[in-house]
Amino acid sequence: MRRWLLCATSALALLGCGAEVAEPGDRLRAIGTPNLVLCVVDTLRADAVAPIGGPPEASPELSRWAGQGVVFENAHAQSSWTKTSMASLLTSLWPRTHGVATPNDGLGEEALTVAEVLRAGGYRTYAVQSNGWLEQTFGFQQGFDHYAFPHGGPAPWMRSALWPHADNVYREAARLLEAHPQGVPFFLYLHFMDVHEYAAPPDVERVGKGHEGAYHTALRFVDEVLERTRRALDDADLLDTTVLILASDHGEAFGEHGVHGHARSVRAVETHVPLIVRWPFEAAPVRVRARVRNLDIAPTLLDLAGLPPTAGFEGTSLLPLVSEAADRRAAAGDRENYASLRARLFPDARLQEAVADGPWRLLRDEDGVERLYDRSIDPDEHVDLAGMEAPARARLAAKLDAHLDRTARTGVAESGVRIDPDLARRLRALGYVATEAPPPGAPPTPRRTDSAPRPPGRS
Repeated sequence: MRRWLLCATSALALLGCGAEVAEPGDRLRAIGTPNLVLCVVDTLRADAVAPIGGPPEASPELSRWAGQGVVFENAHAQSSWTKTSMASLLTSLWPRTHGVATPNDGLGEEALTVAEVLRAGGYRTYAVQSNGWLEQTFGFQQGFDHYAFPHGGPAPWMRSALWPHADNVYREAARLLEAHPQGVPFFLYLHFMDVHEYAAPPDVERVGKGHEGAYHTALRFVDEVLERTRRALDDADLLDTTVLILASDHGEAFGEHGVHGHARSVRAVETHVPLIVRWPFEAAPVRVRARVRNLDIAPTLLDLAGLPPTAGFEGTSLLPLVSEAADRRAAAGDRENYASLRARLFPDARLQEAVADGPWRLLRDEDGVERLYDRSIDPDEHVDLAGMEAPARARLAAKLDAHLDRTARTGVAESGVRIDPDLARRLRALGYVATEAPPPGAPPTPRRTDSAPRPPGRS
């Protein structure tokens, strides 16, 4: 396999080949248009991955990615529920702006996804995903040349045996890579459900005991599949021109604040997620401490692709934070963040809105009760300071009020999407209660096919 043959070209002086001379953005431009692989591991809390403090044996491959890339230590999703969160990730819109909030909502025809922009910019776009909330009925396939929910039969070791496991996702991705035309850049989005299911094959090395041990063992399984994905790219002579990104749609509570699972609140344990970027070249590892958002992933993908920012995206590229200048990675660069949970998917869910600004984070319950936390000294949000820090509370409450006063963009969300009865059954098997199937005799909403490419500037 070729290893940075560009080092033998006229770009040698720019790239440095081991000497940290140029910024990653400059080095990417020197190799042309990179391929982009976005791996979303569903339900993965930030502190579960080894580069952010998790058990080293649970994610050795991700540690290798971190050793040749960037770890964003303080990344946050915009919801603790997949559909709302992924709508924000793929469209770079706040939940309040896109309006995808309930089980029967989906992305409408006026939504502009990052896949659409990349496709208009010359990329082939592929997705292999395994989460029922992202099924084509809900419109998340927009912009993808190929959007697969892989099959292959249930595995007996899966907790519910209802969702494709990581091997299914990998095999479909490998098939796509094998058929991909040479010389054409691609965007590949993979979505893994195994950690959500706390499930792994019996031959996977056990990591820990009990409930959390099952969770970390599932991560170990996905980590092994991510390693196979990297090796498949290498075997296809694509690794040296491919940026790998690890993200998650939301976190998971292990009993903190009396809560287990996700989609129960928007506390940090349910929204703090890992974000790791692996460069296609040797580079000194970088750690970014500033708060960033999943909202920023789509603009970052465009920046990596060398495409201009898209009108209407509400996030901003993360590449400027990867500067060698340490002060640009400091916590002083925290980005303002909002999170929302407006669907009661479980009986014990607490509908909430949240705003984070600087060290402060304000949570507002559906009944108006507010809680204030200083995450610089209380990252786990145990000590409510709402009654002691009135100025900070008032300032963040005003920010949240202004944010919630926004009107959702017309046509970005489609409401009243009927859920296929079989999909509703599978979702209920995972414990989701707000999953209405069509009434007897009524056909489900037809599976939507991808629309024709649209101009990337449309908002």
